[in-house]
Amino acid sequence: MRLPFFPLHTVLFPHLPLPLHVFEERYRAMTRDLLEAESPYAGRFMTSMITDGTEVGDDPERAPRTGRLGTIAEVRSADQLADGRWVLLAVGVARAELLSIERGPSYAIAEVTPLPEDAGDPVLVAGLLPQCQAALDRYLETVKRFVASTASIGREPQETGNVASSLDQVLKPIRLPEDPSAASYAIAGVLQIELTRKQQLLELPDAASRLAAEVELLRREAALMADDAMAPVSSTDLHYHPN
Repeated sequence: MRLPFFPLHTVLFPHLPLPLHVFEERYRAMTRDLLEAESPYAGRFMTSMITDGTEVGDDPERAPRTGRLGTIAEVRSADQLADGRWVLLAVGVARAELLSIERGPSYAIAEVTPLPEDAGDPVLVAGLLPQCQAALDRYLETVKRFVASTASIGREPQETGNVASSLDQVLKPIRLPEDPSAASYAIAGVLQIELTRKQQLLELPDAASRLAAEVELLRREAALMADDAMAPVSSTDLHYHPN
């Protein structure tokens, strides 16, 4: 399968949204091609995490290096601004292996192979799902307490109350889907961890392996925050991803 290739400093998981602000000319051209009525790509492109290099720049000799495994994304909504930029909302539809990249005069085209979804050992999955739900609940509550505590320093009580109210809206309880693959991707999207760790989760072969890794990560991150050993990512970081 040949698809336009859009490397990014992010890791996209199937089922999860990818908001994009497209301003670079080559990706504007890619967007136009994706959205054409008779496009062979049907609105789909391949993305993979950049491991070395940048997202922007026209020098083909300095093209970014990316992971071997990424995600096929599909554009679900597109709005073009007056100056030609695009605001897109894409969604991950499938993990895929990146076989080769053809550097064109504008954007690159990737040869990719979609990877099948594998739940893994059903007995293992059945035991992991409730563990993940409990660990996720504790993780989100710990994030909320940590952010509220940090935000309260030097603030008036009313301001602290406003922060807590905002956190209740941003960090609502999440009920994991029954489908193990969808549950594993939901957790991966919530976890505020290094991109390299997210890429490792994406590369795990099945949902059981992913859930097993995630329950440990959720417990570890919650414990670190409870011990004031780390700071969570600010809610202000939840924005459109520029290309």
